[in-house]
Amino acid sequence: MNLYAIEKQKLLSEPFSEDALKLAHAIYNTYILNGKEISMEIQLKTIAKLLKLDINHNHTLKKIQDILEDLNEPLFIKEFEFHAKTYHNRFIRFFKYKLTQNILYLQLNEEFLHVEKEYMLDSFLSNT
Repeated sequence: MNLYAIEKQKLLSEPFSEDALKLAHAIYNTYILNGKEISMEIQLKTIAKLLKLDINHNHTLKKIQDILEDLNEPLFIKEFEFHAKTYHNRFIRFFKYKLTQNILYLQLNEEFLHVEKEYMLDSFLSNT
């Protein structure tokens, strides 16, 4: 008998925009396709194409950064267990990132991926 049971929680304060969801799914699918490698580099022209933005427009980099910040809002999880350690209250982010003129460098947070899969009622990456 397992004494520890995960309690699913509603963790998103508001739903993401359509563009944020597209980018989140693209990031997650890249993670899956690359053998669950948490570090990745994505060309900005690829992101601009996905979001139907003009890569040469001055506001495109700012728009992408705004979407990344939206996706990276911290989640607050109660009674979070990860690698045999329990946190009564924990804030976690989706990823760490660095945005340049041409490339987005990302490192996904393994804790976030675990939370999204196991704790979220409002799962948006894997939709399971």
